Amino acid sequence: MKNNFTVDNDTVALNPGNAELKKRVWFRHNKIAVGSLLLLLVCSLLATVIIDIVYLFVVVIVVIINVYYWINKKEHFLSGHSNGGIVVGTKPTLVAVNGDLSKGYGYFPVIKITKRNSLKNVNIGDRIPTVALYTASSDEFLSHWINFNPIPLSYATADPKVIELAIQSYPDEQWEQLEKYLLELEKPYKVGLYQVGKEDSSWNEVSNDSLNVLNRLELEEGREGINLTKIIISVVVFIAILKALEFFI
Repeated sequence: MKNNFTVDNDTVALNPGNAELKKRVWFRHNKIAVGSLLLLLVCSLLATVIIDIVYLFVVVIVVIINVYYWINKKEHFLSGHSNGGIVVGTKPTLVAVNGDLSKGYGYFPVIKITKRNSLKNVNIGDRIPTVALYTASSDEFLSHWINFNPIPLSYATADPKVIELAIQSYPDEQWEQLEKYLLELEKPYKVGLYQVGKEDSSWNEVSNDSLNVLNRLELEEGREGINLTKIIISVVVFIAILKALEFFI
C-alpha cells in the first residue's frame, strides 16, 4: 500500500492509475492554475526582496501551497481509481465516466460529465482512460461517497504505452455499462453528476436525505475542498494589507 500524504490511505482503488505525473504535460492542460501558483510565488519573492523581509512569511505559505498542489496531483494519478470515459460532446469537449460511489457495501452507480476543452483531436464516441479520487460527505454515516473527479490520464502523461495499457485494463462490461447508463440521460449532455440505474441498484434503498445529497454537492465541496482561486485571492489580499500597513507603522 502506498503511503500517501494528500490521499486517504485507508481506501484502495480496485484499478489504481499507477501513472507517473509529468509536470510539463499537466501544465499544458492546466495553464491557468499552474501559472497562477507560479506567479504568486514570484510576486511573494519579489515583495520579500524589494519591499520588506516580512513578506518571507507569505513566501513560506505560497511554497507550502505549491508543494501540496503537486503532491496531490501526483498521488491522484498514482493511487486514484482508473476508469474508462467516453467523449460525448465537442465544442465544448465533454467526457462521461461511470462510477460506483459505494464505500464497500451496496451499489451506487453514477455518471460524471466533465468539460475538458484542452483535449484536442477527439471525436464523439472516442474512449479515453481517466483516473479519479472520491469525495466523502461531512456526514460520516452516509453509506456512499458524494462525488468523484475523473481526470483524463493524458493530463498526466503523453506516453502512448501508458495510455494503451490503461485502456486494456477496462473490461468490455465496463464500456457496455457506461453506454447503457448514458441512455438514461437527456441530450444534449450537460456537465454534472447523475444518479443512474436507480431501479436495480442501492439508490432505491436509501433515504430521501441520502438521495438528495448529490443535489447539495456544491455546498459539501465548498466546505471541504481546497479552492485554489480562494487561496490565491487570500494571499494577494494579505500582501496588500501588509503593504497598506506600511503607511501606519
